[in-house]
Amino acid sequence: MESRLSRHVKIVCTLGPASNSPEILEKLLQSGMDVVRLNLSYGTLEEHQQTVARIRSISQKMNLPTAILLDLPGRKRRTGDVKAVFGDQLQFAFDNQVDFIALSFITSVQQVAEVKSLLSDMKINIPIIVKIEKGEALAVSSSIIDIGEGVMVARGDLGLQISIEKVPLAQKKIIREANERGKPVITATEMLESMVKSPSPTRAEATDVANAVLDGTDAVMLSEETSIGKYPVEAVEMMSKIIHEAETVFPHEKVLNEPPGEFLNEIDDATARAACQIAFQIEAKAIVALTAGGNTALRVAKHRPSQPILAVTLTEIIMRQLNLVWGVYPLKKSSPKNLEEWLEIARTTALETGVAQSGDAIVVTAGLPLGITGSTNLVKVHKV
Repeated sequence: MESRLSRHVKIVCTLGPASNSPEILEKLLQSGMDVVRLNLSYGTLEEHQQTVARIRSISQKMNLPTAILLDLPGRKRRTGDVKAVFGDQLQFAFDNQVDFIALSFITSVQQVAEVKSLLSDMKINIPIIVKIEKGEALAVSSSIIDIGEGVMVARGDLGLQISIEKVPLAQKKIIREANERGKPVITATEMLESMVKSPSPTRAEATDVANAVLDGTDAVMLSEETSIGKYPVEAVEMMSKIIHEAETVFPHEKVLNEPPGEFLNEIDDATARAACQIAFQIEAKAIVALTAGGNTALRVAKHRPSQPILAVTLTEIIMRQLNLVWGVYPLKKSSPKNLEEWLEIARTTALETGVAQSGDAIVVTAGLPLGITGSTNLVKVHKV
């Protein structure tokens, strides 16, 4: 947990033959893997089911909550109506309690809406990460980000759709739009591509990762590096080192002082922003957010504070999902009965994680009444 507490940007690893053994999975988690990506374009559902069970078992043993992102090939592999294309895959996602589903080759808001409608009909509640990898999707990226719960800058296929020189600015555009909306964004494809075969990346690749961090991405993703590469663990270790170094110059104060943008007049967003401003001014050791559905933690993360965001949540699935979000370190605790009990949970959490010592100041934020999703309205400075 300690290394994760000092790193804001998360690491997504694609699993494959090089990385799905128990031994390698343990090493990946120790090295900094936060989210596992399973690509349904490869392997059988039975194999993926076994991998999910293995991840859950190991992450529980190591006490490291790990989100699972299931990447659906969708229309790349099948044709027909939405149920024919996605029905079996969505049922598999539900049966195996995955934390996110990623939609490939989306070209319109309507396509995302159709999948959401099918999820609703199937009574499945799993957040959608929309992959922007088509020129048509890039043209309406802001609307697509609005309808999804998160976005992936899928630079590989996007680079085949638009001129390659346009990809860097497209990446910055998508990250900026996601940041403005407080939605998690993953930057993906060929980040440390040399490490598929080499134990170290090129200088250009290291610069690429650092630039994504400084652009404001929530997570960076490894694909072939961890799925089929010779050095999956070393790739994660290197990714973590580059993130740490880039974050030493991340402009936290500049982000905090930018105009609020989206959600300008919403109470929960204003409250989260105030929590970050107070934490900055008093040099608090952490921001502790009680977050039933994840909303409070997302709102705080949107303002990119320098402090770790300790997200205390009540359910296993929200804890895992928050592992994708910039700067958030999720923990599951029992539901507090009143405000005094919540403040005690915040205090003990700050001490247990080691981010604060007795006498230090933390900023606590939550919603009253406690445990109601989307009601962030409380900020308190609390002495540990």
